[in-house]
Amino acid sequence: MSALPECQMLQIERSGPRLDMTFNRPDQRNAINRQMAAEIAAVVEWLEGSDDVRLVVLRGAGGHFCAGGDIKERKAEAETAAAGEDPIMERNRRAGLSFRRFEHLPQTTIALVEGSAFGGGLGYACLADITILTRGARLGMPETTLGVAPAQIAPYVVKRVGLTRARQLALTAERFDGAAAYEYGIGQYLCDDADAEATLERVVAAVMRCGPRANAATKDIMLRVGTMAEEEQIRFAAERFAELNRGDEGREGQTAFAEKRKPRWETDYTG
Repeated sequence: MSALPECQMLQIERSGPRLDMTFNRPDQRNAINRQMAAEIAAVVEWLEGSDDVRLVVLRGAGGHFCAGGDIKERKAEAETAAAGEDPIMERNRRAGLSFRRFEHLPQTTIALVEGSAFGGGLGYACLADITILTRGARLGMPETTLGVAPAQIAPYVVKRVGLTRARQLALTAERFDGAAAYEYGIGQYLCDDADAEATLERVVAAVMRCGPRANAATKDIMLRVGTMAEEEQIRFAAERFAELNRGDEGREGQTAFAEKRKPRWETDYTG
């Protein structure tokens, strides 16, 4: 297996089947600049080809999750673009593709949202399979106050909270705390700031009880809902179920159940 990409704007730490990916521009509240975006894309590409990593934890350094895109850098790119070029459109398109690839990773993804989570940061909070919100977190879509649209995160916010709530949040640019975000459905866990680490480890332990291939297949089935005809969805799900049932993981899980013991994938994890 290839080595993990070298990163500066991301802090990457691997512990067996777990990968912690930390936005690492704390002096800028972890705003995503061009380099960080490229590093995220490289790590996501690496994860797509990894059978050894089962879980990805996404968080931010310095007490903040992610303040969104680097507005100053984006403005400078637009002002210095050569005639006929549209770097802002291309940058936004790449961001959308990166969001989609992150959402469809075979690994289970957990976002721990502390401090600021605006714009793209809110997007990643909505992209993760499981999102933990601290009460002190501050979230929102401020793009419309800057005269632009939350173009690439909007679909994921809609999928997460529904169209009516998403329109209200985007068209008022409301800022809200972790408790409100939990009420809106952005996260599945809410905790006090001081309990963030303990809550994260409890959720990680719960995920590690599940078969990694079973989780990957379950994500794949769920993310296809609404993208294919019902009969096609039924056949696709049945094929994945049969594949898992015949495979090593399915046989081990069912044998472990019959023998009243933990399956190997759970006992092998020492996190």
